[in-house]
Amino acid sequence: MLGTNGTIKFDAANDRYSANGEFKTWYFTRVSIENNDLTTLNADLEVDLKSVWEKSDKLTDHLKAPDFFNIAKYTTAKINISDVKKSSNGDYTASMILDMKGLSQKITSDFKVTSTDPIHVVGTAQVSRKLFGLGSDEMGVGEFVTVTFDTDIP
Repeated sequence: MLGTNGTIKFDAANDRYSANGEFKTWYFTRVSIENNDLTTLNADLEVDLKSVWEKSDKLTDHLKAPDFFNIAKYTTAKINISDVKKSSNGDYTASMILDMKGLSQKITSDFKVTSTDPIHVVGTAQVSRKLFGLGSDEMGVGEFVTVTFDTDIP
């Protein structure tokens, strides 16, 4: 396990409530990068689903229930980051594979480097809540949840 210095947050809203939460515990399990060249990055990280938090205690408890993350059965999510490409404006795009609740989603994530010593990145990704069975259509939330990250690459 490698250390972490950063955040993984999510936003989802319907006409009644705007959820803004995060995962309090997560870490890189493997990082491979050559000469600080992000286009060579291949990394894995693990997210402790039990650490999900939202400003409403009631929603935090509900997010742990079977119709959301089902933490009694699924305790972690795993993410592989690879195929990083640098754009002409200096930003980056990475391919990510999110494995959660026995299912996988391929995600494209855009990010920026905000410092190089250490390498610090800030970016976003769109996760399909429907694919992973997170909530129901009656919630009035769209298919995708915006996930933001802000972290050092160890």
